Amino acid sequence: MDLVQIWHDAIQNLKQSINDPQKQAIYGLIEFQSSIQIIGSDLCFICNNDFMMKLMSEFSPSLYMEISRLLGNNSLGLKLLLASELQNSQNNNQVQPANFGFQNEPNTQVNNSFNPNPNPINQQPSNVVPVQNAPAHNMVRADNINPEKTFENYVTDPENSLVYAIAQKIAQNPGSESYNPFYVYGGSGLGKTHLLWAIANRIRATKPEISVVYIRAEEFIRKFVESMSKTGFVDQQVKFQDSFTQHDVFIMDDIQSLTKGEKSRDTFFEIIANYLDKPGSQLILASDVAPGNLKNFHPRLVSRFGSGVCREIYPPSAETRAAITLRKCKELDIQLDHDVVDYIANNIRSSVREIEGAIKTLKQHIEITGKQISCDDAVKLLSNLVNIDRQVTSIDAIKDRVAKEYGVTVSSMESAERKKATSLARSMAMTLANDLIPNLSLNDIGRAFNKDHSSVHEAIKRTREKIGDDREEQSAIYQRLILSLKKE
Repeated sequence: MDLVQIWHDAIQNLKQSINDPQKQAIYGLIEFQSSIQIIGSDLCFICNNDFMMKLMSEFSPSLYMEISRLLGNNSLGLKLLLASELQNSQNNNQVQPANFGFQNEPNTQVNNSFNPNPNPINQQPSNVVPVQNAPAHNMVRADNINPEKTFENYVTDPENSLVYAIAQKIAQNPGSESYNPFYVYGGSGLGKTHLLWAIANRIRATKPEISVVYIRAEEFIRKFVESMSKTGFVDQQVKFQDSFTQHDVFIMDDIQSLTKGEKSRDTFFEIIANYLDKPGSQLILASDVAPGNLKNFHPRLVSRFGSGVCREIYPPSAETRAAITLRKCKELDIQLDHDVVDYIANNIRSSVREIEGAIKTLKQHIEITGKQISCDDAVKLLSNLVNIDRQVTSIDAIKDRVAKEYGVTVSSMESAERKKATSLARSMAMTLANDLIPNLSLNDIGRAFNKDHSSVHEAIKRTREKIGDDREEQSAIYQRLILSLKKE
């Protein structure tokens, strides 16, 4: 008996039986935020959080009836259980679920209890699968993956199309040696987490037999510390590691945060070694920095990260920021004039998260005042979010100052000229623009010099190597330019 398939079929049947789009969406949410188990003589709905518990109080009767029909068994009782409670009971070798308002008692109200079978059979039916025989990872999905973050609503910048394509390939065939491990890095707010959730949601939707676990590094550290505080330290550590290694796909976000905890970092190393060595397992990692810039990580481990697929997510271009703004407006159910959308796209450049924050700010103003937002209104309301006030200079000022320093012209820096002085000046100007104007993406800098983002990336990389050596002449020039541009 495949309870995962029955759960999926029951949800789909109920969605098809109704015409209300809102209820159909709720059933879709329930499918990925809840699951089922048969414990004793009860059909138990396992909810990932308290919000799902409230939803299930309304939708569980219809789900129970449909699942009973698919099982061919109408003798089961019905109970609700939080996933965290189930995990705790299983860790303590107890599989009796707590009652959350649903009991097998006749003549009671639905909001207090539910009795789908007025004459329950006390003995467990022969066709019921005991909970011990059901794989826990397929039944319990207690994580904070947002089911609404999918590939379908991920706005892809052309420069990030390869990363997006690789993520889809992994979701289609997790565990493939061609894309394992998968390491993605980039600045905060560029959509790394959305991409990780999209992979997890696609796997769960299309391959329910494959188990996925997602966790942020901060949460990993917290859970590790909790396990240390319990009695039977060695046993707790084994259980802690097993809670991750039992899955097929392991996703960790913000792994740079592991620099804060030495022991939790060592445990992380042991866990991912399992995914690197076991055929068919998939390791997916995200960070703000490239593998080589991870602090306190063993060089051999960093090398293993680089042995798979390692890709950077670049900040979106102006066109993509406009597309993201329109997408977020649709998600948040708000309409903005084109000039307001253009203003947001052109002035909030460093983070997709900040774009969403800007739209929420404008929506709140519309809801309070009942008036549409003009571009002038947007400028005033978003003054604290727009990065212009934080800029100490402009890219034109940088070009002029660098051209004078190197004795070249601005036009030569903007051309394809490859003379040494011009190349040095161009690379230095790109680096200064990147350091002094944080809201400029590599694409923005590239357009200012008629280069693509990869050329900008390489130029900045070369310049940083030179200015990192105090003996280099370029280091002194860089410090001199920084000081003069900040004064201006």
